Amino acid sequence: MRRKLIAFLTAVFLAVCVVPGLPVKAEEDYSNTDYWNQMCTSGQALTDAEKSACMGYMQYIASQTDTLRDQLQEIENRRAEISANISYYAAQVRNYQAQADALNGEIATLNGQIAVLEKEIQEAEEQIVKKEAEIDAVQDKIKDRMVSAQGTMRLNQYLDILMGARTFDDFIRIANGISDITAYDEKTMTDLADDIEELNRTKAKLEEDKVKLDAAKQEVVDKQNAILALKYEVQLVEQELRNQFAELEAQGNRIAGDIEAIQATMREITEQLNQIAGTSGWTYPVAGGRYSAGTWHYSSGGVHLGMDIAAAKGSTIVAVGNGVIIKSADGCGDGYLGNWCAGSPGGSLGGGNQVYLLTKINGGLYAVKYVHMLAGTPVAKGTIVLAGDYIGQVGTSGNSSGPHCHIEVFYLGSADNFTSYAQNWNGDLAFGCGWGSAGLNRLCENGAGAPCRVKPEALFGNG
Repeated sequence: MRRKLIAFLTAVFLAVCVVPGLPVKAEEDYSNTDYWNQMCTSGQALTDAEKSACMGYMQYIASQTDTLRDQLQEIENRRAEISANISYYAAQVRNYQAQADALNGEIATLNGQIAVLEKEIQEAEEQIVKKEAEIDAVQDKIKDRMVSAQGTMRLNQYLDILMGARTFDDFIRIANGISDITAYDEKTMTDLADDIEELNRTKAKLEEDKVKLDAAKQEVVDKQNAILALKYEVQLVEQELRNQFAELEAQGNRIAGDIEAIQATMREITEQLNQIAGTSGWTYPVAGGRYSAGTWHYSSGGVHLGMDIAAAKGSTIVAVGNGVIIKSADGCGDGYLGNWCAGSPGGSLGGGNQVYLLTKINGGLYAVKYVHMLAGTPVAKGTIVLAGDYIGQVGTSGNSSGPHCHIEVFYLGSADNFTSYAQNWNGDLAFGCGWGSAGLNRLCENGAGAPCRVKPEALFGNG
């Protein structure tokens, strides 16, 4: 019953302390703060699900820390400003990771100091326990000797005097014995006083070390909270940019820049095009890649017309079926949120280095768009490929926050039109399916005929 009451009160507390606009994943267990700090404050690329979980963790920590809650609220208050000046804030995001890395370096240094202090405190506590035991033993011994000495002195004093010391030498011997006992006890008590003074010094240093330890731990917490605030602003900027990007892309994309050259290349390889056999089934585009963002909409809002597959930079991207590369653009370095590089000549705005594959699979004609490739890796237009053949490498060029392959699929009708389509393509990089929110009007799953957009998850899964 007590556990249920605590859980209920915690839920109520979180409910009244939330920062507007900051989602809470109540089903997550955030008690292992070391795990969540490692995941949410490192520079590693996160899936949408992980980002959502980290947003919930930020809220969890904010519910317990006034400073972080105020920081997140201040960022949230600037949402409208960020949305209105998205290019500026997107550029600023590039500096945030450097700040986070610097803070993580400072945290690592502090954790090293904390480990040293904790060891010194443990050793001091063990030393204090040992020294206190030694002091107690000496004090008990002195007490016993004093009792014994008093007894002996009374015995000598009365018995020897009453019975008579037989000689003067006996009297001197008794007196010297009492003196020796007194000198020994005096030295023992002096040593005891020194031990007690040393013990007090050790205790005082222990308390100082504990204060330093608490301060170092609090500084770690403050720096981790600062990183969480940076991450939150990054995610807010990313969310607002995603909300706008599809429309920005729609404004900047119409026709491929080298369409005449593309058509000439396709005419030159007519014979090879006629010989390309259709493929049965779809090949996964990035072996070992993981699904990181879904099609039609981002989880945080904004139109997203393709599927993202996260993978290590340089991972191989392959053809999903037999076909020909009808468009290739290259020349973009690593990108960032708000980078509109489209490669040369004239690819999709913000797509960075990219290729477009025309393929025939299961009797259908499809165009497949791959973007954000690593510079220097996209294969050239006119390249004939088979399913599973290399076409480029995973990168983070263009409007990208981490290495991944963004892939879009367009259904164009019967595979019988393969060669004709390749030679007469008008260069529309949306293949007649529209850009931005308008692109959602031609979804195959909603009954639209060719040309229409196919949800990549339906072909490749989202596991």
